[in-house]
Amino acid sequence: MSDNFQRICAVDDIPANSGKPVLIGGVDVLVCHASGEFYAIENLCTHQRAKLEGGRIRNCFISCPLHGARFDLRDGSTKGELTKIPVKTFATRVVDGFVEVALP
Repeated sequence: MSDNFQRICAVDDIPANSGKPVLIGGVDVLVCHASGEFYAIENLCTHQRAKLEGGRIRNCFISCPLHGARFDLRDGSTKGELTKIPVKTFATRVVDGFVEVALP
């Protein structure tokens, strides 16, 4: 696992079932809070290359707001038929009440 973690925000800044878009090292990342955990994925749907921010988050899945393509926040895998290309995921951790994300 990478030691290149960057502090993003306080855990309270991302309510349950929501996401926060951030730019980390030139990469557009969506940090999501789902099922009591924090996840980070590339903020880009692999179906039509739309941003995933604003998509519905439920039970560790996010739905693209454009066409509804679904992705598992835990590993980026797809659910459904719109795309078979997973989204990139990044390691997260919580340290002293702050969410941190690592890029490889």
